[in-house]
Amino acid sequence: MKHKSFAKETCAIARSLNVVGEWWNLLIVREAFSGITKFADFQKRLGIARNILTVRLRQLVDDGILQTGKNGGERFEYTLTDKGRDLIYTLVAMSQWGSKWLFTSGKPSPRLVDKQDLLELSSLQLRSRNGRILGNNDVEFLKTHGKH
Repeated sequence: MKHKSFAKETCAIARSLNVVGEWWNLLIVREAFSGITKFADFQKRLGIARNILTVRLRQLVDDGILQTGKNGGERFEYTLTDKGRDLIYTLVAMSQWGSKWLFTSGKPSPRLVDKQDLLELSSLQLRSRNGRILGNNDVEFLKTHGKH
């Protein structure tokens, strides 16, 4: 099913969804953060159909989230770009939200930890430009012009 394009919207959330809104996209990015680089490994880890994975990987490359290269063999490897690595904040926020609200008995696995000391991450916090910690009622989406 073809979705409406948000590429020209004035809302950053809408434009972001245009790139990562398909549910497989963020799962592919999650696997890339885990060191997965090969098509077959993405397919095996995610249980995704080959044709869907092909389309999703191509889109993530076209959108500058992943880049392709060959590592001594004939097959492509997919690695995160700087733009793709910046999605770590999105993945952590979604993981922490999901852990809090979607698991009624126990914590989901895997846990998010700091690679250096293997301690679980603190909850993400919003801060104003002056450093004040903000709650969810302290933020407002202001319209600039046109739609959100």
